Amino acid sequence: MAEYKRFEVTNQDDVTVLRLVDAELSDLVLQDAVYDELIALIEADNPQKLLIDFSAVQYCTTGIINSLLTTKKRVVANGGAFKMCGLTKHVHDAFKALNLENTVFEVYATPVEALAAFAG
Repeated sequence: MAEYKRFEVTNQDDVTVLRLVDAELSDLVLQDAVYDELIALIEADNPQKLLIDFSAVQYCTTGIINSLLTTKKRVVANGGAFKMCGLTKHVHDAFKALNLENTVFEVYATPVEALAAFAG
């Protein structure tokens, strides 16, 4: 598995868990780096079950949300499933305001809940 700077990747059974490591995802260069690494992960590993853990992120912009939309589209196009968890208050409020929570993205409070949803 490749090394990434913007997130940590682990595997929980058959789920690829991607934990974002930056507290603030607002810088354009950082947004581009996250996007590039997400696409590299999808192309290299083709995860069938991908969980994005936001617990370290305090703030993100729509650029990050667009990267997540593209990532989800690629995972689903390859027959996979995409879920998110650990949204902090500000990030959670943004997803709710954009009507993305549990409409476009399946969002769970904790990794444990999200992993259980993959199994169920």
